Amino acid sequence: MPKDANVASAISHWAPRFVSNGVLLTDFEEVTASLERWEDWCAAWSRRAQLHEDLGRDSLRNGFRLTAGEHLVRAAIYYHFAKFVFVQDPAQMRAAHMKAVECYSDA
Repeated sequence: MPKDANVASAISHWAPRFVSNGVLLTDFEEVTASLERWEDWCAAWSRRAQLHEDLGRDSLRNGFRLTAGEHLVRAAIYYHFAKFVFVQDPAQMRAAHMKAVECYSDA
């Protein structure tokens, strides 16, 4: 099934912006390859953010503060881009925003 126009546009226009702001290219490619509908954007990016958040929190528990900070900042960036212009579902947008703030604060 072809990607909807919003997903296709986001991929073609935002890749450099995401990567230059800390999104790993592999993550960008994997997350966007899995998307077909714009409605799934926030959830897909939030799932990938959660992976980095988990790595950060695990590192923090083990005393690796620098590593934890790097993972948590990356998670915050991913949560930010999850909700970036995702205005059709305010509840998802707000949840991703709150996670971005939490991760950035904890970093």
